[in-house]
Amino acid sequence: MSIERCGETSMTHSNIAKIEETILSLLPDEDYRRACLSLFVESLLEANSYGRNKWGVYCYSEGVRLLVGSLIVCTVHKNGLWLSLDKQLLNEMKDKQDILEECKAWHWDNGDWSEYKKIPSKNGYYIPSSRDLDIWPLLRDLHFEYIKKAANKYDLLRIDSQKKHSPELLVYLSNELDQSIPRPDYGDKPENNALKDFEECKDTYEDLPKTQRESIILSRIGQGAFRSGLVNYWGTCAVTGCSLTRLLRASHIKPWRDSDNAERLDIYNGLLLIPNLDSAFDLGYISFDNEGKIIISDKLSENDRNELGIHPGMNLRNIEKNHVRYLNYHRREIFRDT
Repeated sequence: MSIERCGETSMTHSNIAKIEETILSLLPDEDYRRACLSLFVESLLEANSYGRNKWGVYCYSEGVRLLVGSLIVCTVHKNGLWLSLDKQLLNEMKDKQDILEECKAWHWDNGDWSEYKKIPSKNGYYIPSSRDLDIWPLLRDLHFEYIKKAANKYDLLRIDSQKKHSPELLVYLSNELDQSIPRPDYGDKPENNALKDFEECKDTYEDLPKTQRESIILSRIGQGAFRSGLVNYWGTCAVTGCSLTRLLRASHIKPWRDSDNAERLDIYNGLLLIPNLDSAFDLGYISFDNEGKIIISDKLSENDRNELGIHPGMNLRNIEKNHVRYLNYHRREIFRDT
């Protein structure tokens, strides 16, 4: 499976299913899988305690990874739980090193990633087992010390790693472990605004059945059943008639964050628009009256209108009574009329 990337068009049911398929193939035993993923989430939570802009996760063909700053600090794959341990603290705990050397649940990485130099580490593999319950607290102390140093060294997660971050993986982990998992925040970007909405609104959907919960989440980024419904309803851009479906964005009229779960999936609460109209509508520079005629904010200059291809003759091609309450909300709460 290819690395899943964070973005407004990437989170789909199929991506989540691919992640699940990959992890199940690598970790078929349920108890062992949950043990590994639970410890992985412990590391994630520790990283998050130092800042939501410091970390990210992604899935690849051999497992899942947690990155902090510029470094991979934890990986779950078929060989067990790969961990970076703080070398300085390890050297100060000579008596504990013997425990690790003798423990069958732990073995050192002798390959290309046996050590890091930027922040000195010694790395290895842990195989969780009920017979070795005493070993995890020791490993955790050494591992968490390394996470702390990585988080303190780097101001934020590397940009290329931000692009690799997979919100789908967080959805999978939350479903698999039945627990709430924080989302990272790398700044004021559209995809990260979605992550903020997921976190702030999770109480409204986290108790729903898995499939319904995923549909609600996917609707926030214009994917899943919500997008499919809008494509079936409109067919082309609701205003211009552009038929290049891959280019069109599925946008809520009443914003996702302000809607209840039924409204989040209601096709009458959505428009299929070309990107420039979608952005202008989302930010309140345009709206539509109850007959579908475009309303253009005075805050959008004539030059900007021309550059964006927005003009007073534009209309929604179809309006039904079920659209009206959503359009009323948009004009009242979103449209920039002053």
